[in-house]
Amino acid sequence: MLRVDSHLLEFSYFSYIGVGTMKNRIIAFDFLRALAIVMIIPAHLSNFLSTSYGKLALYAADPYFANMGLGLFIFMSGYLLYYNNNTIHSFQNVLSFYRKRLLRIFPLYWAAIAVFTLVFFIFAPKINSGFVFPNAEHVFSFYNVIVHILGLQIFLAPAYASPMLTLYFIGLIIVFYMIYPLMIMLSKNSKQLVFYSSLIFIGFLLISRTFNIIDLRFFMFFPIFVFGILTCKESLFEESITAVIKRPFVQVLLATLPVMFVLVIVIGSRTTLLLDPSASLTIESAGSGTIDSSMIVSMLGSVANSLGLSYAVLKFIIDSVLLNLFMIMFCILEYRIAMKFINNKFSSSLGSAFTYTATASYCIYLFHRPFLALWNSITTFISNPVLHDVVIIFVALPLLFFISYHLQVFELNLKKSFSRESTPSKKSSSKGSTDGSSK
Repeated sequence: MLRVDSHLLEFSYFSYIGVGTMKNRIIAFDFLRALAIVMIIPAHLSNFLSTSYGKLALYAADPYFANMGLGLFIFMSGYLLYYNNNTIHSFQNVLSFYRKRLLRIFPLYWAAIAVFTLVFFIFAPKINSGFVFPNAEHVFSFYNVIVHILGLQIFLAPAYASPMLTLYFIGLIIVFYMIYPLMIMLSKNSKQLVFYSSLIFIGFLLISRTFNIIDLRFFMFFPIFVFGILTCKESLFEESITAVIKRPFVQVLLATLPVMFVLVIVIGSRTTLLLDPSASLTIESAGSGTIDSSMIVSMLGSVANSLGLSYAVLKFIIDSVLLNLFMIMFCILEYRIAMKFINNKFSSSLGSAFTYTATASYCIYLFHRPFLALWNSITTFISNPVLHDVVIIFVALPLLFFISYHLQVFELNLKKSFSRESTPSKKSSSKGSTDGSSK
């Protein structure tokens, strides 16, 4: 049985949760975070495998499973942010909110930037990992690294920044965190929250079109973030789930969930390989993400021309709408499953496994690419492709989880020790001032 320190139940990827008030939800959200990271890692694993069939099998799921995993993380971010910070009234509250959130994100994030720069740029020529970081010269330029250190890569892209693979997500979360206090201060109810969120979305869209900034992934995931806030605010799926599901519109959405997923994949040009004989696929194209289908491209191109849009813009709109619908329905489904079945009566061994994986999830996400690159570089002696992939799956990945867990625990304990040291000093100084005044 896995043993997990009790204080780690308070640790969350996005925020801390009170143990006494959310016993069942702690285990449920640990399950969701564990599920999310387990969906993300296989989608990125194809770059580090050796067998052709392994690459193709995983590439078929990328980026859809990864997006669903990221969608779950963002949904939970919105939910837990509102649970812990549902009232923000003053400028002091805003500063306190920013300080707490940024202190939880930045230390490990800065460490990840350093590791990425060392592994994929400075020592990349000496590391034979089989993975070439796209556009490395530009991505790891001094200016672009500074932008990432400040967490501005999503806001300044594409005109003034090139977001790094994987680490772009932290910049996305930072933008959501920066917006959140404004949304809560302006909104007195759910309708106002939707209204002001829509205004922010439209405002950012206008800024993006005017100045060529704000990465498109902001617009893809922002509705999921708002949906997480609304789920917590209204308890939509705890108190009135039966009434909600009975609504015809919701029933149609649930019924068409598999269809949405298939449509998203078709628009993404994966299953068109089965429909369009002119489409071709090689391992190289799978690795670089360049699969195309002349049938789908020509159809969308014609529609785009009739609307006065480019093919890329129309494809992004369709992709985003379908993906958002699917991710929202997926989050509803997983949230309900977690809240209904994953509770304090659940198997203690599985519960501990969920907590262990959830605790490690932030570090796993930040460091899995450089870890796997380094692993490939030190296991070049394994010449058999099948054996190489088996070792990655059954040795490297468990080791990654183990290291990530203990790194996260170390970082958490380090913060707590600093907090304890600063508290007595404040008390002693205040005591000294009191004594001095009494004299």
